[in-house]
Amino acid sequence: MKYSKLLNRAFFHFIKILLWIVLIFQFNIANAGFVTVKVEDAGVFNWDSIQQWAPGFGSNGPVSLNWNPNNDFFTELLAYDKGYSGGAAAFCWYGESCALQLSVTAENTAIHLQSFVLGYYGYGNYVQYNVVDMATQTSILQDSPWVDGNLSSIVSVNASSNIGFMILFGPDGFNGGINNITYSYLATPIPAATWLFGTGLVALISFTRQSRLYQFVKAFRD
Repeated sequence: MKYSKLLNRAFFHFIKILLWIVLIFQFNIANAGFVTVKVEDAGVFNWDSIQQWAPGFGSNGPVSLNWNPNNDFFTELLAYDKGYSGGAAAFCWYGESCALQLSVTAENTAIHLQSFVLGYYGYGNYVQYNVVDMATQTSILQDSPWVDGNLSSIVSVNASSNIGFMILFGPDGFNGGINNITYSYLATPIPAATWLFGTGLVALISFTRQSRLYQFVKAFRD
């Protein structure tokens, strides 16, 4: 009898510790910090290719940034440190379909694209943008806002993908530029509900085995 109680107590302490580990793990994942990528931090001279001189600039953890995803001289993003609504920005020569790609490079991981900023070099103009979810190859957000030359425009995306996003802007992507790309990433492990189900199943099996063990010991003593 004492042996059975000791087993039960040790087992339930183990389950309690396991549940705490799962909850803490989930809490840390849910509170992953945001990363804001600023063109002025790339250390690239004006008019130079960001991808060529700072490959993958802004990448963090399992998220990789490509400033020239089309491998095209006319649409690759170039750096400029001032003048785009009063700040730095990335622009492209051709001005149309300027592209920035954010990709997930690890399994069981998702990227959350929070926002980015559009600036304009000059008085102001309408700058069209299109955000494509690479998992579905569909546009999830597009618009053509007026971007003032003195005040940048924040584009709130607030979307997640397990593959990544492509941000396209233009057709005036020469005078229009992008900056302050804000994102975060999180692991997508076995859901907490599955963890709890598995833990409960282990508990049930263990309890059944302990009951059989106790009955066997009791029968042997009798």
